[in-house]
Amino acid sequence: MLTSLIIRNYRIFKEIKINKLSRVNLFVGKNNTGKSCLLEALQIYASKAEPQILSNIISSRDEKWNTKNDENIFQNSLGYLFNGYTLPLPSPEGEAITIGPIDDNSKQLIISCKAFQIIQDDEGRKIKKIPDPKKVNDELVDIQMALESTMNQKRCYYISLDMSQLDNRPYTNTDKQNYNYQIVKTQHISDEKLSVLWDNINLTDLEKEIISCLQIIDSNISGVALVNDISASSKNPIKRIPIVRIEGVKERIPLKTMGDGLTRLFYIILALVNAKDGLLLIDEFENGLHWTVHPKIWNVIINLSKKLNVQVIATTHSRDCIKGYYDIWKSNEKYASFYRLETDPVNGSKTIAYTQDILSDAIDSGVEVR
Repeated sequence: MLTSLIIRNYRIFKEIKINKLSRVNLFVGKNNTGKSCLLEALQIYASKAEPQILSNIISSRDEKWNTKNDENIFQNSLGYLFNGYTLPLPSPEGEAITIGPIDDNSKQLIISCKAFQIIQDDEGRKIKKIPDPKKVNDELVDIQMALESTMNQKRCYYISLDMSQLDNRPYTNTDKQNYNYQIVKTQHISDEKLSVLWDNINLTDLEKEIISCLQIIDSNISGVALVNDISASSKNPIKRIPIVRIEGVKERIPLKTMGDGLTRLFYIILALVNAKDGLLLIDEFENGLHWTVHPKIWNVIINLSKKLNVQVIATTHSRDCIKGYYDIWKSNEKYASFYRLETDPVNGSKTIAYTQDILSDAIDSGVEVR
């Protein structure tokens, strides 16, 4: 579990530090203060900058828009991940992305730009030569570039940057031991991912935890299953959908028929029980959920996170979500933390840690904390 966090040179963050992270953490803040960037950075950290994860992140922000016409590798779409939105020069002055605990360099993920040349030795063999970083620039003849991620001086991924499409770039993974993590975004979980997550816990005691949690919204739910959608198109012939059994109702009901709130809750809890011994990231926790259920859901999340050894980091814009979180935080002080993100003219963003008393006073007096 991360007990602290530093993020350096990632998107909006020139440098941001969070001195104390708990089992469950809720972050608030205005638009463009870095809430989504925080979750992205943690996803990258947990995956050790897996190329497909980087690809998905930049695709979700339309940052591949100019890739095909881009002849300058330093304006590559991966540059959007760096503070300043361009790839840094592979030189001693180059600014690497750093993500990890504040006081343990061995557990920090470092993402940096590297240069190399393919040359022939005296016997005609092709070898990789690393040029002097002080002499590297984007006009160096036959230079090739790579994005390298390392942790504890061990290479995690090495992504060649000399092709036009990130998805097609070859990479070598030399230390693939990623965190177990799950992320619940503002959109629904994909059908394929949903099937995998459900199969992981089907017919286990964790399935009972999911049903119990869904009963927070509808106490008549007695069962959940995933079934094949026989109307699925040829593009997705094995699509499976979640259905629920309702006491007193003969027909099985598609989960989405029950509304956005129940669907959102299903995704959150399914992701949580699949994040055992790992990390759960939740963006805009409140989506679809009525204010009356927030305290009960947070109570389940805190209890399950302790039981399954999961660290939870969530964001919200909702005052109802904050109030529900505080109601449960009062009896779980050592297991939870609350932070507000604010813009900072020097470092891009900064965190303000709230104590229970400060948050209580803000809620009671109507002070805006979101």
